[in-house]
Amino acid sequence: SQKNDENGNCSGEGIEFPTTNLYELESRVLTDHWSIPYKREESLGKCLIASTYLARLGLSDSDENCKRFMDRCMPEAFKKLLTSSAVHKWGTEIHEGIYNMLMLLVDLVAERVKQDPIPVGLLGVLTMAFNPDNEYHFKNRMKVCQRNWAEVFGEGNMHAVSPISTFQKEPHGWLVDLVNRFAELGGFSAIQSKLNSEDIELGAISALVQPFGVCAEYLNSSVVQPMLDPVIHKMIKYVQNVEEKDLKDKRLVSIPELLSGIKLLCMRFQPDLVTAVDDLRLDILLRMLKSPHFSAKMNSLKEV
Repeated sequence: SQKNDENGNCSGEGIEFPTTNLYELESRVLTDHWSIPYKREESLGKCLIASTYLARLGLSDSDENCKRFMDRCMPEAFKKLLTSSAVHKWGTEIHEGIYNMLMLLVDLVAERVKQDPIPVGLLGVLTMAFNPDNEYHFKNRMKVCQRNWAEVFGEGNMHAVSPISTFQKEPHGWLVDLVNRFAELGGFSAIQSKLNSEDIELGAISALVQPFGVCAEYLNSSVVQPMLDPVIHKMIKYVQNVEEKDLKDKRLVSIPELLSGIKLLCMRFQPDLVTAVDDLRLDILLRMLKSPHFSAKMNSLKEV
């Protein structure tokens, strides 16, 4: 129930997306000499908070400025904050600020993924945020968790945990925080129900699986494995049954990406299936290469 006053501003339940902040953010992000604000009260924080609020109301996709922020400016901002080599020169305050921005990103994706259509682009940004190998997480790999997640989920029921042995892996506590925050907000449950829906497309399944694939070694198998095992088996079976006539379908370009995400999950949860998934990936690529359809050939070459 939105009422607009004569200036077009929303009142009551509504919220107006902070357009001025969006323009300022675009001028700072979409340039060679970029500088990205990292405080809650600055442009990126304000746009993330407003997007989350609109997503909660089911309005984030219909608001033109919010959509523009989520589709273009926000992915680029996080790409620069997480993967730039400049990460290693920044001080503690900046790193803690980026941690707060990542938490706001997790809030947004957890809200938006509960609705349709599946936000493939946003899930791509979440995958970047959950990737332990990016520059930001590598730089902060020795950090421990900021919250006691056992108090939230109960002992042993956390969705993500730091590896037990320090010889094996660094704690990656900040990454563990992000994944558990996503679970706390119902993100895991939302993804599980989406994966179980009947008419879901391959590209959407791939987008839903990728964030968990990249951080699989930090997931708590006793909690997450029962949720992902059915998807792993279902997708392997699906790809095994793809017929020649299906190869010309444009939607099948997602298969290689989907299988690489499934492989990462298998390495963590189903090690005995890893070889089978690898064979399946090569098999489907070979079939795409032999296909008379040009797009299938080109996609296969790109994957190889």
